Amino acid sequence: MTVAIVTCFFLLQSLTPEVIEHAQAGAEAQHQGRFDVAIQEFRKVTALQPDSAAGYANLGNAYFQNRDYDAAIPELEHALRLSPNLTGTHQALGVILLVQGNAADALPHLEKTRDPALLGLAYLETGRLGSAIMALQAALERQPNDPDLLYYFGRATALAAKRTFSQLAAMKPDLTQKPDLPQKNVPAQDVVTLQTALAKRPDDPGLLRDFNRAATLASNQAFDKIIKASAGSARAHQVAAERYVEMGRLPPAEQEYTESVRLNPYTSGVHLALGNILAAEGKWPGAVAQFQVESILRPRSAEALYRLGSALLQQGQAKDTARAEQAWMRLLAIDQKSDFAAQAHFGLAALYRNAGKTAEADREMALYQELKTGGQH
Repeated sequence: MTVAIVTCFFLLQSLTPEVIEHAQAGAEAQHQGRFDVAIQEFRKVTALQPDSAAGYANLGNAYFQNRDYDAAIPELEHALRLSPNLTGTHQALGVILLVQGNAADALPHLEKTRDPALLGLAYLETGRLGSAIMALQAALERQPNDPDLLYYFGRATALAAKRTFSQLAAMKPDLTQKPDLPQKNVPAQDVVTLQTALAKRPDDPGLLRDFNRAATLASNQAFDKIIKASAGSARAHQVAAERYVEMGRLPPAEQEYTESVRLNPYTSGVHLALGNILAAEGKWPGAVAQFQVESILRPRSAEALYRLGSALLQQGQAKDTARAEQAWMRLLAIDQKSDFAAQAHFGLAALYRNAGKTAEADREMALYQELKTGGQH
């Protein structure tokens, strides 16, 4: 199937027989899992036909399947510059950016694919909680017992409940006093219905209260379902850890996150969360280790890189200053607009000033002020 699709795509481009021969060889190798050979063949296609979007798309996809994400990104981007409507290429690029921790840049690509699970995660990581709830609920309708979808839905509804509680506390504090939550299950569709209504009436106190209650219950139900269905799993320990964090009980939260990491060291975000707890407890070597792992798993995560730099400075060894600078420079190479970028400029300004590098410190402080006052995120 892969060979036929790729070959037809190339034939529609009216390419030369030599190009089509390399395209067919690349597609066959890709189908067989011989990605190094596929990369070589598709590289020949792009050399012979540099205006072929399909050549770059397939080359990028071969790198993607070979898990060489850094090599895949420029090829996929090149394909989209030549042909902006390649849905599969948008999805591949979006997935790579999302996996690497850059949800903001992934989102425009994923919005062209309409995959609810991927969209839900991207919306969640960019703070668009209403959209995340809608997308994740749609994904759960297809896979109601998927532990990852349940976790992300539970997290999205929990964060949305906190957000609406804060809104309600500012508008009508009396409505936040020990709300009497109904002791019944709330279908996830009810949360979606309330979210739709809330998008139209975001300042309605009664609606905020109802949504807060429904979202809190929906979150608890999703997390309880994970624990019941897969007790002892990495996700179940992650859920337990987050509940301890909510109660302010950091030592048991640390234990639960540590067990989650032991069971699955590749779960996105868990090393970051464990690092934050270790930092709060003043355990800087452990925090550095966790942030370092997170920055390897998600090399485009601005938060992981910022936390790594900060923890290195707190650790206080002479060699850590240079490592902190490297972490923050890596952050700024991929992100120039977020709050973490602003804080990286601020940290670099302090670092350079302590080192007597006045000009560099002034430059970084100016960039920090520009971000803080220029209406950026």
